[in-house]
Amino acid sequence: MSSYWIKLFCGWLLVSCSWFCLWVLSYYFILNLELAILFFPFALRLGITLHTSKHFWPAIYGAELLLMMSLAILLEQSQWGAVIVASICSIPITWCAQKFYFGSQLRRLYVMGAVIISIALINSLTFYFWFDNTWIVFLISITGGLMLVPSCYLVWSYLFQNTWIPLTVNLVAKPVDMRSRHIVFYLLLFILNIVVQLGLPDDLRRFAPFCLAIPIILLAFRYGWKGALLGTLLNSVALIAARNGTNNMEITDLLLSLSAQSLTGILLGIGIQRQRELNHQLRYELGRNHSLSRELIKTEESIRKDIARELHDEIGQNITAIRTQANIIKRVENTLVGERCASIIENLSLNIYDTTKGLLTRLRPKTLDDLGLQEAIHQLIRELECELNGLIVTIIWNDSVKQGIELSDATNVTLYRICQEALNNMIKYAQATEATVELTINHEVHLTIKDNGIGFKQEDTLSGFGLRGMRERVQVLGGKFILTTQSESLISGTELKVVLPML
Repeated sequence: MSSYWIKLFCGWLLVSCSWFCLWVLSYYFILNLELAILFFPFALRLGITLHTSKHFWPAIYGAELLLMMSLAILLEQSQWGAVIVASICSIPITWCAQKFYFGSQLRRLYVMGAVIISIALINSLTFYFWFDNTWIVFLISITGGLMLVPSCYLVWSYLFQNTWIPLTVNLVAKPVDMRSRHIVFYLLLFILNIVVQLGLPDDLRRFAPFCLAIPIILLAFRYGWKGALLGTLLNSVALIAARNGTNNMEITDLLLSLSAQSLTGILLGIGIQRQRELNHQLRYELGRNHSLSRELIKTEESIRKDIARELHDEIGQNITAIRTQANIIKRVENTLVGERCASIIENLSLNIYDTTKGLLTRLRPKTLDDLGLQEAIHQLIRELECELNGLIVTIIWNDSVKQGIELSDATNVTLYRICQEALNNMIKYAQATEATVELTINHEVHLTIKDNGIGFKQEDTLSGFGLRGMRERVQVLGGKFILTTQSESLISGTELKVVLPML
């Protein structure tokens, strides 16, 4: 119980000192003893109560009421009853707002905006009977709220929403990153703003506030709405420091400028931050989809491999058995019809074997499992009879490939299929006489296939299902697929570049 009263007293003392200092600054700006309370002090109290447990509200409101009554007595101001009534009337609004003050930053900012507007309306209605110009009361309340209430949220979020690391030897020994470049850059902007506000001629002074948008935009782009709010606070200091008059029109213009830049900065920062969050979420979902697609391809290739092995073993054994039985029939059966039927059975079994072998190669290239990628591509060139078709293929292996760096099964199959499809297209359509297949492995897998054929038109690029399917497969694996062709120039030919990550 004693600790609660100690915290209550410390809170009361802190709020009293802060409240009084802000009242002095507000009076310097507003030049009205009562209205100065509505500017920074009321906004500070609203920001603190919104982020503080109700158990400590007596200290906060007690400090404010005590200071207002003390100032009213010392300064002999008889009309200070309006600010006291406005302070008391704000209690139920803040009480209700705190029930909805949770969740995301955007939700909290909505609640802040609603509370600031509600408090400003209450202040205007309260001063309606004591003050002629209620518009200036509303403007002062809005401006102070927009500047200080989100600032209180930043302090509260930094102190109570971050995960603090215990102070250990390792943490003490860790160097502190002050980000001096950022600090110096923004301080220079801040000083430049003050110089612009104070140094421009009178004819150009109306254009000075436009210069204040520069730090807001930069800070909003870098840190979201929090940075934009910091920029508005720095600009507010520059504007207040540059004021050179005491008439109501100048104070109204400055209040409007402060409110406009605060609201614009926060909204701009919210928009930028929301866009970043959506981009981050989109990148996360794309990465997740790529991972799922890779796992799907790996599972597909594994199933293909198992099915191909089972079919090869089962069908191969059965066809061998059929041929054996057909040969037995030939030896036993002496009739011409029997020998003919046995020969037909043997030929049909061989046809089934050849057809099945072709299907199994399409389903899963057996040479890739037995010989590896390099030998499988050499075997592919021999099977396609490239030299007989007038195509001389040069294969260039990088040193890392020769050293036998192991690639994933999905990557090996993808590279093999791309080479198979590209060489088939060269033989059928390209009318090429020379081709080069180059494979390089470092941090990524680079495959380049070139020919000196007739090429094709750009509008026909990837019109077929073969290369289009390979392109989609490469993109699913998170790689790049670049196909260029030259069919109308002196140097014709086609070049295919594929870059795959190391899976």
